[in-house]
Amino acid sequence: MIRIPQSSSGFLLLECLPSLIAAFLCLGLSPMRLLGEEPTSTDPKRQELHLYMKGRYVYQKHCVECHGSTGRGNGPWAAELEVKPRNFRSGLFKFRTTAYGTQPVDADLRRTIRSGISGTAMPVFSQLHDEEIDALIVYLKNLSKAWKDPALAAKPVPQPSVPGWFSSSEDRARRATTGSARFAALCATCHGSSGKGDGAGGKGLIDGWGNPITPATLASPHHKSGDRPSDLYRTISTGLNGTPMIGYADTLSEDEIWELVAWIGVLGESGASAPATKSVTADKQAATGVVE
Repeated sequence: MIRIPQSSSGFLLLECLPSLIAAFLCLGLSPMRLLGEEPTSTDPKRQELHLYMKGRYVYQKHCVECHGSTGRGNGPWAAELEVKPRNFRSGLFKFRTTAYGTQPVDADLRRTIRSGISGTAMPVFSQLHDEEIDALIVYLKNLSKAWKDPALAAKPVPQPSVPGWFSSSEDRARRATTGSARFAALCATCHGSSGKGDGAGGKGLIDGWGNPITPATLASPHHKSGDRPSDLYRTISTGLNGTPMIGYADTLSEDEIWELVAWIGVLGESGASAPATKSVTADKQAATGVVE
């Protein structure tokens, strides 16, 4: 075990850590050895430092090519990607179970890391151990001051179970018809009447990170937030931070949201039979081996 230099008061000299970590990375070693394989202190601050160092190691190994060495979303691959990597310095995260405009909880970040984001260069990190993901989350939450703002902290919005009628094709079709009218009133302006993301209100949109965006193509079998009905419900109810997609948890009932989910399912089935188109992003993913 290598000892980290300490001041006369016993506190760690944090200014030494970047150089020490860089040296370990160059040698192909985990910087966790600076504190030993496991934290030996019950001091919460020391344990968090242990996780931070381990998370930084995981980040440098798996995330810098897209998200950049400082987490600003400007890694060497970023310029060629159609969907830009997240700038962690902004503290804005799209996919959450919390209310629109608030920070995600750790379980939200864990889900995104584990599941990836369909249609982007964000892959599935199923090979990472739970403790590696926990450490990575600690590191990510140290990249933005937004995590220290108590006004942005929130508890998850309650997410109900999929209703029983969803398992009946006849009941689901009937509910989807009701949902189609609501879709036309609330969603078609941006997403288009057929869910292809071509609505008039979706032109010239800029996201919270300053990048041009287009509304999601809902006439697709795959969605960035996930393909399960519960994933779509979560997105509709909580919205997507950094975009014009607000949450409807306070304005629509649970049944009304589920009916929208049912109709989006119909749109997705229609889009599944459409021929696939090749994109620059797809070429990049094929070249790098990154899986959607």
